[in-house]
Amino acid sequence: MPAMTSRTTIQSRRAPRGGTRSKRATLGAAVALLPLILSCGYHLSGHTSALPGIQTIGIPTFVNRTSRPELEQRITEHVIDEFTTRGRARIVPGEEGAQAILKGTILSYTLNPVAINELGRATRYEILITAHVILSEVATDRTIWEDDHFLFKKQYDIAASPQSFVDQEIVAIDDVATDFAKGVVTSILEGF
Repeated sequence: MPAMTSRTTIQSRRAPRGGTRSKRATLGAAVALLPLILSCGYHLSGHTSALPGIQTIGIPTFVNRTSRPELEQRITEHVIDEFTTRGRARIVPGEEGAQAILKGTILSYTLNPVAINELGRATRYEILITAHVILSEVATDRTIWEDDHFLFKKQYDIAASPQSFVDQEIVAIDDVATDFAKGVVTSILEGF
């Protein structure tokens, strides 16, 4: 109902047809107000690709506290790729030469069956990965961004053969690492 009231109000303020002088005055007022409107300082949240004052970020290999090998390498690679794609900062492999450092510790990796066929075999699994991720300023050790329980999950179907199971798990881990990286980088960049 308020939308109709607004519309009615706008319609009642329109100049009668043929009111060229009134149209020019309205257009002139709109043009005069345009710089004021544009200079209000509004911007879309989460659409920045830079961290203020940080041109170089060090991203060492994440620490893997799980029993799943290669997990830290895949996640670190995807985080570096995502920062390279979306950020304006230069990425280096460690703390040397970096203004900020992004460290991650993979806390858990679980593989759970979520669908079982009539023979009692799992046909769909879910991977859950949790991590502690922190971005800090190197010179002051000040925390810029931190999430101590970053969680990502991915479900995938498996084939009947055991060899396919391993291959599909690796593909699923890679997908989770990609999603994980996007989530981390988005969370960091949206804060600025």
